Parts: sequence; structure tokens; C-alpha cells
Amino acid sequence: MASPRGREPRSARGGPRPGVVCRVAHDGDTFAVQQAALKLAAELGFARRCAVEIAIVASELTSNILKYGASGSVALDPVDDTRRGPGLRITARDQGPPFVDFERALRDGCDAAGRLEPSAFAGRRGIGSGLGAVRRFSDDLGWSPEPGGKRVWAVRYRGRP
Repeated sequence: MASPRGREPRSARGGPRPGVVCRVAHDGDTFAVQQAALKLAAELGFARRCAVEIAIVASELTSNILKYGASGSVALDPVDDTRRGPGLRITARDQGPPFVDFERALRDGCDAAGRLEPSAFAGRRGIGSGLGAVRRFSDDLGWSPEPGGKRVWAVRYRGRP
């Protein structure tokens, strides 16, 4: 499921439906990304509950841009995998530091450096469960470093395995 530098599915075949790219620089951008994710998921035929889970993934990745990278973008793109069928890829890019340990950052109550102390929760705008939620609501998840930052991607398929 989670794979640093994993293989991403290709964009939708046969005249891909255009995706959406949202710039992320302010807290209010999280709402815009959530709404765009809900709308595209509904257009792609996801059930309402799945669309809400996709919006949570988009929201968590957006808030991580603001928390760790200051600014960046979130792209929402339809995909079509030959085995898994249609889905939605969420790609977050930021200008922040790379992950020290991506697998550790996926654990609830941790960040890439290790276990978080509860006394630090108030100052960090979260309890360290965001990437864990992204993993739970996604079928594929990975990341790669990019010049000046990183890219994190998550994919949810309409027919979950």
C-alpha cells in the first residue's frame, strides 16, 4: 500500500477527463481542495461515503503542505488502472524537507522523527494521525523527493480491493 518512490497509476485512458490543480498557501485553501475533491469524486462515480474519505485524504495532504512546506499545490486527477479500474489520484507537492522516515510518519501518533509527545500536540496543529488517515482511505500511497521539496501521492479506486 505505502511505497516510497512507488509506481503511480497512469492517467485515465481514452481522452482523460481534465484534472484540477489547487494552489496551497493559506489555511483557507484546505476548504477549496476538499470541495474540489468531493466534486471530482462524485463526477467519477464514487459513492458519497467514499467521496468524503477522498476529501479527507485531500485535506490531510493539504494541511501537511501548510504545516511542513509552507506552500505548494494539490492535483486531483482521474486514473484508470488496467487491473483496478477507475480511480482518483491526489498529488501534493510542497517546498518542504523530504521525509526522514516515511513509514514511521504513517503511524498514528508519530512523525518522520518518531513518536510525538502529547504535550507537543497543541503547538503543532494536529495529533500525528493525518498520514495514517491518508493510508487508511487510500489504495496506493507513495512519495518522492523533488528539487526543493517533495511529492506525495495517494490513489483511491472506485472498486476497492
